[in-house]
Amino acid sequence: MDHSLLPAPATEAPDSKFLHIPYGQRWEPLKPTIIKIYLQENNRIARLADRMKNEFQFDAKPHQYRYYFKKWDIKKRTTREEKTAVITALGKRRLRDGVSTSDAAIVQGGVQKAVDKKQLKRHIQDNIRHDVTAARLRPGLFLQHSLPYAAITRNQITADSPVTPQYLSINSPESVCTPSSPSRGQSPTMQLIQRKVLVDRATLFLDGRERDLLSQMSPAERKSWTLPLIRFKSLAGLPMPSTPEFAGESEELRISPTPIAGVTYLTAPTQLCRWAIHYKEPEYDDIPSLARSSDELAEEMYDIEDESTWTPWLVDGSQPDISTTMSQGLRQGDFTAIESHDVPLATDVLVDAAEKSKEELDAEAYGFAIMSRNMKVIIDMVEKYDDELPETMGEVFPFHLAARHLDGAKTCCSVFELLLNLMHESNSIGVRYIDGHGHTVLDAFFVKILRSHSTVPAHIISDVFSSQDRCEGDEVDPCGRWDADSPCVRQLHGSGHRAIPGDWKHTFCHTSVQAICHCLALIFMGPWRPNINTGSGLFKKRCGGCGMELAIGPLHALVLTAYHLANNATPGENLFGIIASLTRLLTLGADPCLVVEVSILELFGEHATAECHHTRMNPAELGSKVPPYILRKWSTEVQQGWRTFLAIITFEISCRKESKFEEKDISTTIFDSSSSDEDGEDDAASADSGDTTFCSSDIHDIERRMHRNLVYCGNTQLGILWMMIQGEFLTYRRLTEGASWLSPRFNMQEVLGAMDKQEPLPTKSQPTQADEGFKKYSRCGFFHGADHPGCARREEVCTSYFANFDDWSRTTFIVPVVGLTEVWGL
Repeated sequence: MDHSLLPAPATEAPDSKFLHIPYGQRWEPLKPTIIKIYLQENNRIARLADRMKNEFQFDAKPHQYRYYFKKWDIKKRTTREEKTAVITALGKRRLRDGVSTSDAAIVQGGVQKAVDKKQLKRHIQDNIRHDVTAARLRPGLFLQHSLPYAAITRNQITADSPVTPQYLSINSPESVCTPSSPSRGQSPTMQLIQRKVLVDRATLFLDGRERDLLSQMSPAERKSWTLPLIRFKSLAGLPMPSTPEFAGESEELRISPTPIAGVTYLTAPTQLCRWAIHYKEPEYDDIPSLARSSDELAEEMYDIEDESTWTPWLVDGSQPDISTTMSQGLRQGDFTAIESHDVPLATDVLVDAAEKSKEELDAEAYGFAIMSRNMKVIIDMVEKYDDELPETMGEVFPFHLAARHLDGAKTCCSVFELLLNLMHESNSIGVRYIDGHGHTVLDAFFVKILRSHSTVPAHIISDVFSSQDRCEGDEVDPCGRWDADSPCVRQLHGSGHRAIPGDWKHTFCHTSVQAICHCLALIFMGPWRPNINTGSGLFKKRCGGCGMELAIGPLHALVLTAYHLANNATPGENLFGIIASLTRLLTLGADPCLVVEVSILELFGEHATAECHHTRMNPAELGSKVPPYILRKWSTEVQQGWRTFLAIITFEISCRKESKFEEKDISTTIFDSSSSDEDGEDDAASADSGDTTFCSSDIHDIERRMHRNLVYCGNTQLGILWMMIQGEFLTYRRLTEGASWLSPRFNMQEVLGAMDKQEPLPTKSQPTQADEGFKKYSRCGFFHGADHPGCARREEVCTSYFANFDDWSRTTFIVPVVGLTEVWGL
């Protein structure tokens, strides 16, 4: 402590007792002496009163001293706030040689009070004991840590370190020791402070407060946290380029935490999609063959260039599962290459939390399996709990994770199908449809569309993303051009860039369309399906006049998704994907007539006022309010797609408002599958006549038997459009750069004209009539004989093969979707 700042001790000079001053005025002159006897010499108030009376002829009662101590803000006991401030201040300086609790003093009434070490130690020990005991993993904790240091720190560490309060005086040593040696030569109290700092950081990590955690670390500590892993995990093993930014840097510092301008050395991904094909193996009759030895068979089958022919490793059953591997990794420090005593937080607290949180750790493992689309691990996790998953598994919101990490090129809808089949009751999608941010699973698909196929900033989509320049799952492209393991993504994040560059993205393409449409069918046609008309959590606004929260419906959210996709379009965008998503949702029962309170000023970027400016609108009315000056900025293809999109909604609203197009109640409809002959003339006749009480789709048989409505069937025009859309994304891909995004079979202009004029769509194919290469389909657009009508395969749709999927290097064959009757247990 700097004793030069303390009051001078009393002397024996005659005026040191201030006897010449009236009694009531002696308090202030004697204040330094009173505080010295009370605080520095640690006397009780009764003893203070006796000494002041005997030594200074100042006769005051104990209650008078209490009054003046309160007035002077003098207290012997250190408050919790002051202890916390001392710990924080000394904790920031704990790596400096010679730092001690004696360097801290609390200023009270203009004088300094030494920190009571016993009180401080007791306070720290109580806090550490509480924090360590309460430490638990929360589901989803590790899932959010998906970026290397350089990418995390860019525009992210904005929280300031805690400011030392004015009442605290700190004498700061200048010399600094290394992170691994702070405990050498420290007092027991400083060692406790070191421990408290590391435990507090572990608590911040467990609470998911990444920004606060990094803001408390010094630059050296931040680098030690992740730098040893960046080159391997983020740069994909590629050497760093020789650029001016890296000139003169040591090997350890070649990853700069600051943005690197002009990262031209990054290899951009191809603009050409990959795709997945649901393929059903043909059945063959067994043919007897001559018996051969296993060695002969193995020799014949073995191909060194084909890993699938290699003899599998023998598994002895002792291999740990993924959650055990994660726990061991924490315990052994496998998550970092630096020594455990150099890690700038209390790793033992993390290990202890993991040991106490078995189900939460399993939920983390489950989430990682979903993010990586590892269906074997997903199944293993479910079998671990004998098909009865704890509710903790649902707290990572598996369906939202699957939507954010959608990969239409390798797994399509397979992950969703698996989750829907495995997660029931309290973990079902009907219960877990809305996540902790108020976003639905459908919202997650809308976010995926915008973040993968447009340049719209994340904060425009939802306030949840207000401080983010990326969204979870951005590192996985739904059309298979990159994922988190791709060299281009590793290099991107390793160079300090968090967000996927806009020029990497391309049109909302057929691979993405197929995956999303299939997922929507599985979600809303299954036993645990949620209400498709559940309100959206995206694009929420609040009225500046009355304060009402302006939440929107699902199709309103789709309209705004279409608007932002158009307004932030990539080259070649035509909105076919949005039109397909709209048609899919309408056939599944989404209500286009739903009206909600919306603010045009807020939603389309106009300046809002302090007055109420919201009104009730349906989705078509909302879309019609896009300002003309914005529409004129869009390309011709986008404008045409936008008009087609709105025309479909408007036409569907008009159909549903007419009684002859009202959706039927399957439970009361008389259904007789024998009333239609094999060729379907009766169904065709009823479709032509506008009779909405009959449709030959197999789906309606399931509806009748289950007494539930699974699809909307009332508009033949919508059914034909859905048939055309399925035929398009099941048979066409853009094979070369510069090729059209649409096949000649789908003419957007003709679709727009038919919808505007309410004329038949441009196709010779009609319900139940095989033509133009397509098989028979029902008036609601579902093909006859498809195992799962919502996810029909190409061979269930086309009468002959005319798809252009013959580039097998870009093709992944996956198992077909389980039949709808099997899904419902029929």
